[in-house]
Amino acid sequence: MLALLQAAESVFLAKGYYNATMNDVARAAGMSKKTVYALVESKAELFAALLSHHQSLLEFPTPKPEWDLRDILCAHMLCLARFLLSPTQIALLRLIMAEYTHSPDLGRVFLRHRIKKAKSKLELCLLEATRAQGLSAAQTKEMAAMLFGMALGEFHLGTLIGFRNPPGRQTLEKRVRRSVDIFLAGCCAEKTNLIHP
Repeated sequence: MLALLQAAESVFLAKGYYNATMNDVARAAGMSKKTVYALVESKAELFAALLSHHQSLLEFPTPKPEWDLRDILCAHMLCLARFLLSPTQIALLRLIMAEYTHSPDLGRVFLRHRIKKAKSKLELCLLEATRAQGLSAAQTKEMAAMLFGMALGEFHLGTLIGFRNPPGRQTLEKRVRRSVDIFLAGCCAEKTNLIHP
């Protein structure tokens, strides 16, 4: 299956999702079309499997006993940043953006298979923050989006549209740490406002 996914990625990135055929993928994988269809039912399923495969490569670090919430959030955000800013992930997202008018379902497949693991992991971390600060767990999704936007949004968008190169390690770490500090300070301020309106 891995050989098929590697061939599919190569074909999709070279020809685009809409123009790529299962014959192209089968040829690139050195398989018959019948063998490909025995593994996946459709091109859409193959693309979903490709995204799921990449998602499985996203491994968040195991927190060390001495880490506090700040350390955990920084480590997870840095891991997520390296994943999202990698050349392969940028290329796949550019492909989806370019193909959206031909295949609107591609965007939904992308969100379902690529974002879910990253968002749920970040939300779990933030759920601990909301509990510790006495905030509502219902705000967790919005908080995750806010932290992501502050820490990585500019870098991700700039890299995606080719406006800038991905940031270097030091620049990225500095931005993530600063964003997490601001975010946690905001959580503390929100708790104070709830206690003393």
